Amino acid sequence: MPGGRGTARQPCGLTAMADDRITYVPPDPTQIDAGNAEALRYWSRALETPEDKIRRAVQKVGPVLETVKTELGIGGVG
Repeated sequence: MPGGRGTARQPCGLTAMADDRITYVPPDPTQIDAGNAEALRYWSRALETPEDKIRRAVQKVGPVLETVKTELGIGGVG
């Protein structure tokens, strides 16, 4: 492809790695999709928090990342 990268477009939320494994990339990095197992694994690694804790926090306060982080006592200034 002239001027292009020559790669096929991946489905939303997925990206191909060099060894052809598919890894999750959140379509909206400000939201946690607790109903998606791959999303929960991603956020569990990113927030260094067990999946079940993230799932409970999302059920309690909603999917907004910053609100979930506050509920979990993660990050932030002050």
